[in-house]
Amino acid sequence: MQDAARRDGIFLTPLSGFRSVKDQQSVFYGVKAARNQNIRQRAKVSAPPGFSEHHTGYALDIGDANSPATHLEFDFENTEAFYWLQKHANRFHFELSFPPDNTRGIMYEPWHWRFVGDDHSTVTFYGQRVVTP
Repeated sequence: MQDAARRDGIFLTPLSGFRSVKDQQSVFYGVKAARNQNIRQRAKVSAPPGFSEHHTGYALDIGDANSPATHLEFDFENTEAFYWLQKHANRFHFELSFPPDNTRGIMYEPWHWRFVGDDHSTVTFYGQRVVTP
């Protein structure tokens, strides 16, 4: 996907991929606490340890190398990289994990994408209800 984007003049930057439970503890309890957020507020913007899509190895936070100030920020949705992902990510079996008004109640994260291109990833994110022909 990164090569295809580059051919179109878009420079996708992987920001965060697999994250261990220990790493997620640091994010959830350290970084978010420093922002004076209570547990409920933190859970809307960052998964509690043990519940992050990053634990699966299928999730990826993506940035735009031409707009580093937008990394992990809502403004990422205004970048060429985000526009490219919206148009082309599905060709590579990636989807936006937390679109606006998602049913899981997780805050919109335009930078957070997940791979759903094999049986294991599909079952991981959608459960057994998805049947592969």
